[in-house]
Amino acid sequence: MRQPAAAEQRGDGRNIVLIGPMGSGKSTVGAALARRLHRPHVDSDHFFVARHGPIPAYFSLHGEQVFRAEEENIVAELLDSPRPSVISLGGGSVLSPRTRELLRDQLVILLDLTEHQAALRLGDGSTRPILGAHPVEAWKRIYAEREQIYRDCADIVMTPDDAHIDVRVDHIVRALNTTSRRDPSV
Repeated sequence: MRQPAAAEQRGDGRNIVLIGPMGSGKSTVGAALARRLHRPHVDSDHFFVARHGPIPAYFSLHGEQVFRAEEENIVAELLDSPRPSVISLGGGSVLSPRTRELLRDQLVILLDLTEHQAALRLGDGSTRPILGAHPVEAWKRIYAEREQIYRDCADIVMTPDDAHIDVRVDHIVRALNTTSRRDPSV
């Protein structure tokens, strides 16, 4: 197995956390980035499903407030792992003040995307309970509400592009090696 080059070991023992709106590719990019950096990859939504079953069913049964509280607990648990990982968070995870505070000690990457890209990736929105009957309109509203939170949490912002997944990972690795950490006191 190829050992990661020194430049690819960036992270200083911290988790690399991917945030962004629904459909931005956090799960796919996170898995590819983890392979490149020889780190484990954990997806908070997949972890949630393994523990509680499908998110739409849990959301429907318990409501958004209970879902968000459990999501917050899962994210805290994942961020506390003793082994530095690549962690993909659900789009709404950053709504939690506790989660945002915990992210200050991580390397956080925002994966951005355009409305057009989101429309192509969301489909009918049936697996995303917060989108309702008009997924693209709901996505636009939700993104507008969360965009500044995403940007405030991020050390690195990956702009929307249609590049192949390996190219996106290359861009992230370069950014990890050239970006200094934001001041956590801000």
